[in-house]
Amino acid sequence: MIKQRASLLMMAAAAALLAGCDKEADKPDGQVVATLDGRDVTIHEVNQEISALGAQAQGAPRKLVEAVGLARVIERKMLAQEARNRKLDQSPQFVLAKTRNDENLLVQALQAEVSGKVPQTPREQAQKYVEENPVIFGDRRILTLDQIQFLQPPNFGALPLKDARTMQEVERVLLDANIEYRRAPQQLDSLILDPRLSTEVIRMAKGPDGEPFMFTDQPAGAPAPIVYVNVVSNMKVEPFTGERAIAYAQQLMQRQEIARRLQAELTRLREAAKGKIKYGNGLDTPEKIAAQLDKQAADAAKEKAAQDARAKAGGAPAAGAARAPAAPAPAAK
Repeated sequence: MIKQRASLLMMAAAAALLAGCDKEADKPDGQVVATLDGRDVTIHEVNQEISALGAQAQGAPRKLVEAVGLARVIERKMLAQEARNRKLDQSPQFVLAKTRNDENLLVQALQAEVSGKVPQTPREQAQKYVEENPVIFGDRRILTLDQIQFLQPPNFGALPLKDARTMQEVERVLLDANIEYRRAPQQLDSLILDPRLSTEVIRMAKGPDGEPFMFTDQPAGAPAPIVYVNVVSNMKVEPFTGERAIAYAQQLMQRQEIARRLQAELTRLREAAKGKIKYGNGLDTPEKIAAQLDKQAADAAKEKAAQDARAKAGGAPAAGAARAPAAPAPAAK
């Protein structure tokens, strides 16, 4: 606690160098806890700042925490005003960053509104969910994997990964194709995985000893699917049952419902925006760009295969193939 108080006092002292003292006779009251050059600082701003302090505020006297929070708000307002005085708020970089930040905050507000309308999952439904998903609860598995991860390339279908029987052979394929990857041990807990994925991983883990299996996933924001190549080095059963399991199922089902409603809202907005979006040259939806890249990779693979075939045949053109016209003779001088 002494260290925490000292840290807060140092922060307060640094802020005081900028904030100074208010000598006005009229003191703020109510929700306004201070003024800076006539502009109000509210208790809500201070409380938000205290929340941002997190662990630094734990165990310290409440009055000191409030004073530090207030000093930080005042300091930020003073620095922000100085930035405006220097017209930094008019720079293209600032305008772009502010627009992005405002949009993110609005998205968070929309998500919070949707989440707030989802009722708590009834206990009976949660108990039924526990019974219907044993791979999460009663038959919960914890798997230790030797895993290779890489971003799925456009020519993924042409890679001879299906012929790789060991992780070393998988690495050789990726190295030959000049694909960056990461290999490291990982742990999967079926408690936090999609039951369908858990079931499939467990099924594949029961295959031939040491033979890799593969699955893909595309996390939000990833430009392409991530490919996971795995070998299970250990698997154990750790049941998750009782009231803890039911409470967890309630939370899980509520999160799933929130995600479903948010996705439905996004789908509705996408449908409403059809015909309103115009792309510049060379740009389109990720799905269409991915399809274009896949086609280009497939065409390149076919051309390479044809070139290899011609090279093996001694460079002779295929029967019926059109010959290139002979170059014209140079004009006599």
